[in-house]
Amino acid sequence: MIRTLLGVLYIFSFILNSTYASNKDSVDIYSELSENQTISISKDYEVTYLIEKNFTIFSVEGLDHAYTSLFYDRLNEIENFELEVKDPRTGKTLQKAKLRDMSDAAIYSNSTVFDDNRRKYYEVKSGVFPIEVKIITQTKSKTNFFLPTWIPVHRYNQKIKNSVLTVTYPKGMGLRFKELNLLGNREEKEENGLVSMIWKESDLPIQEPDLDEDDDHRLLLAPVKFGLEDYAGEMNDWSGLADWLYKLNEGRDKLPENLRLKIHELTVHLETPYEKIEVLYSYLQENFRYVSIQLGIGGWQTMSSDEVAKYAYGDCKGLSNIMRAMLTEVGIESNYTLVLAGEGEDDIEVDFPSNQFNHVILQVPTDSDPIWLECTSNMLPAGYLGSFTKNRHVLVTKNGGGYLTKTPTYDHPTWNKTTSSTSIEIDARGDAFIETDLQFEGNFAEDLMYVKNRLDDRKQKDFFNRNSPVSGLIISELTIDLENQDSVPLAKTSYKGVIQKFTQSTSKRIILKSFMGPIQKDMLSSNRLVKTDSFKIDLGSSLSPETSLDPLIYEEEGNKILIESRLDGNNLTIKREIDLTFSSDLEEEEKAELIKKINSKAVKSYIFLKPEIPTN
Repeated sequence: MIRTLLGVLYIFSFILNSTYASNKDSVDIYSELSENQTISISKDYEVTYLIEKNFTIFSVEGLDHAYTSLFYDRLNEIENFELEVKDPRTGKTLQKAKLRDMSDAAIYSNSTVFDDNRRKYYEVKSGVFPIEVKIITQTKSKTNFFLPTWIPVHRYNQKIKNSVLTVTYPKGMGLRFKELNLLGNREEKEENGLVSMIWKESDLPIQEPDLDEDDDHRLLLAPVKFGLEDYAGEMNDWSGLADWLYKLNEGRDKLPENLRLKIHELTVHLETPYEKIEVLYSYLQENFRYVSIQLGIGGWQTMSSDEVAKYAYGDCKGLSNIMRAMLTEVGIESNYTLVLAGEGEDDIEVDFPSNQFNHVILQVPTDSDPIWLECTSNMLPAGYLGSFTKNRHVLVTKNGGGYLTKTPTYDHPTWNKTTSSTSIEIDARGDAFIETDLQFEGNFAEDLMYVKNRLDDRKQKDFFNRNSPVSGLIISELTIDLENQDSVPLAKTSYKGVIQKFTQSTSKRIILKSFMGPIQKDMLSSNRLVKTDSFKIDLGSSLSPETSLDPLIYEEEGNKILIESRLDGNNLTIKREIDLTFSSDLEEEEKAELIKKINSKAVKSYIFLKPEIPTN
């Protein structure tokens, strides 16, 4: 009897795991998931989220797929958590857990001074596979302002058997949505004044880590009418959302009398608006520090200006608000502006008005282009946003509404220029002494601000050693000077050092180590580069060039390269000029191929023949 039972269990296990055998050769499957999510919105804007997940976990790699993390704070509470793990071969329950069994942790970083953001989490552990895992969670939010994006496929290497989302809401409240790459169907029902929208997906393609995020299956959700604590609004369009945000912060810009007097003292002798903006922005940077505030509505409503002035700190909202108040005091209009910040962050969905933002900056209108202020930075010049918020759509808030606009791309040569002058002396062993002066303008100076202000002397040298165009550099002396030309940041750097084994010697030739440096992808983050490099190399002895010293001229598709070389006695003089303009329509692969092609022209090697030794 036991032998028969073991045989049945073996066959069952074989069938269960063989279900995916045809896929195993191409894509590993760590888990299979069936999921049912229900979002229920009440007339007072409260939202209940009920989620039931049924997993089959096939391997240890799939255990992370059943990891549960539930967020809670002043606006969100966790009502229920149930978990059960079974052995599908025996039906035996291996593990059970309730809400009390979850671990608890804070979420935000050290920069957060005020927060109530926490999470409860639970990890499934097993040394036996396959296992079945059933998870039920229920959470409640006091607001429908933050409706989540539905993503049916949660993990790479996960098979979605079926996934259902149901959203129920009062008819008069409204719901907007945007479907991206969904393959299933949608239903709509109405009963007793409640509308139910149902999305169903099944047998979705298994995803791997190289998936392009734009190809993922997603459903964006947003309410028409919404409320956050005592503030109700509508976001049928961007103007409606902007109007709600303006009213949320209205009346919180009163400055204390001592600060008002200080502002006038700082600006009384200044004439132009930019001079006043620059001085007040510097005052903000020098006297107020950034903290993150994530307390309930405080995540969206700014601290009042008098609070920021009293405590000398604020988050992006508070610092932008007090800067706006200071500008108002000297008669300069400015607008509180929302942005999805982050270096390399994708732009928002501009055709889907909704809460897609995580940061606040300030816009100062002028007769020409607006002046932008990143009020959380103590390094950037007035009028320069940097990589954190450049080149993306933002929501400008004004009394009565607002509008979408875009932050600068910083693709003009002014913002993308580097210049270097290098002197190299080669000794008899083939090592070299090097002196280099560099100037970085605009975007290229931004990284140097961090290096100068955040790294100690040793780490600064390490940064340049690692990023040197020539390998083997060891810097002995380094200076970094930062300054601004109006809104354009400048970084001037000088260093001295040695290059180990700068030359390679054969019986007949001297080969110089590559020293020009290739064009890197990050140099073209704004699709523009103007780079001038000059080199003066003392070869130490008279050599004959085997490499042609004729000028190299390359010009194609708006990209230009010029390399001029001259040998006078022992001295090799080289000048390289690079002027690149890339189309913003280039795909990443096309951009990489173009850079590779340019580097085949822009990086030149130098080989010299040794003097022939006369023989008797």
